[in-house]
Amino acid sequence: MRSAGSLSLSMMLSVPTRPPKLDAKAKRTPGEKKPIADGKALSDVVYLDPLIHERTRLSILTTLFTSTDASISFSDLRDSLSLTDGNLTTHLRTLESAELLERAKEGSGRNSSTMIRMTAAGKKEFKGYLDQLETLVRAARGK
Repeated sequence: MRSAGSLSLSMMLSVPTRPPKLDAKAKRTPGEKKPIADGKALSDVVYLDPLIHERTRLSILTTLFTSTDASISFSDLRDSLSLTDGNLTTHLRTLESAELLERAKEGSGRNSSTMIRMTAAGKKEFKGYLDQLETLVRAARGK
C-alpha cells in the first residue's frame, strides 16, 4: 500500500501556479484571496495550502482540531507526535505567525507549561483545507 506522502496530486489535478512565497516578516492573512491561474480562480480547482499541507504542521493542526480539550500542552503535543522540542517549536512559530494557533504560558518556574490552541481563524482555515481534500478525494473516485 502506498503511503499518503507518495500520492501524486498532479495525476488527478491541473495544479495551479504556486502563490508567491512569503518573506520572513510577511504574514498570511486568514481568508486571503487565492491567486489566479490560467484565468481560473483557485477556488475552481483544488488548492492544498502548503502552509497547512506540510506533514508535520498538518499533524499538529489535526491533533489540535480533533482534540476534545480546547488546548493541549506543549509536552503532550510533542510526545504524541514524536517530535523534538526544536522541531515542534519551529512549526508552532510558523503556524502562530499565520495566526492559525496561539500559545499561552501557564504557571511559573518548574511548574509552568505552554498550552497550544487553534484560533477561530485557524479552525476556519483547517475546515477549508479539509473541504479541499474532500474535493480531491471525490475527483479521484470519479464522483
